[in-house]
Amino acid sequence: MKHDVVFILRNDYDGEELKYALRSVCLNFPFRKIVFVGGCPKDIKPDIYIPDVQEGTTKWARANHSIKLALSRDDLTEDIWIFNDDFFIMDRVTEDVNYFNGTLEKRVIDLKRKNPSGSNYIRYMDVMRNQLVSMNKDTLSFALHVPFLINRVKAMELYEKFPNLKMFRSLYGNYYEIDCKFMKDCKVYDLQTIPDTPYISTTDAAFKEGKVGKFL
Repeated sequence: MKHDVVFILRNDYDGEELKYALRSVCLNFPFRKIVFVGGCPKDIKPDIYIPDVQEGTTKWARANHSIKLALSRDDLTEDIWIFNDDFFIMDRVTEDVNYFNGTLEKRVIDLKRKNPSGSNYIRYMDVMRNQLVSMNKDTLSFALHVPFLINRVKAMELYEKFPNLKMFRSLYGNYYEIDCKFMKDCKVYDLQTIPDTPYISTTDAAFKEGKVGKFL
């Protein structure tokens, strides 16, 4: 079954990445409809547009607000793919699969090694790990820069049970014990790398100034 592809976009979104992300979806990704939540560039018309004021003081709160709007829409498929504007599909996708990239424990250790002073992101990830342990759940990290398939009903139940959640993907994946495969994250942070991977994601700088942007 083809599922709707839902892009979560800032209200003021005006980036170039979305255009190429959409082209890669149309070429390589099975889908029913393209949905924008939040922003909607004037020169791109999705199949469905869901305006959102994106309430919240943090990017997690604003993203969660938009995701919950999509979950409440009965005109969307039962399962939906959550996309960012910088997710590029490089090979033909033939199956529904979610990916993890190790454990939250290892992810926290690696991030603390790179940033000993810490950050909100590291702290939220550590809190999520402890929360999952207390529920006797696995602690896999689903924080990859690739599309994520969720069930609208199950996801809404999770938001209702954990209204202040930050690490939605990792909570959803472990709480519902979803089928998944291991994959290294595909995010390109530097200006030189051009990965040979089925998915690519970029920073703003890597897309605008790096070799990967020209490649895409």
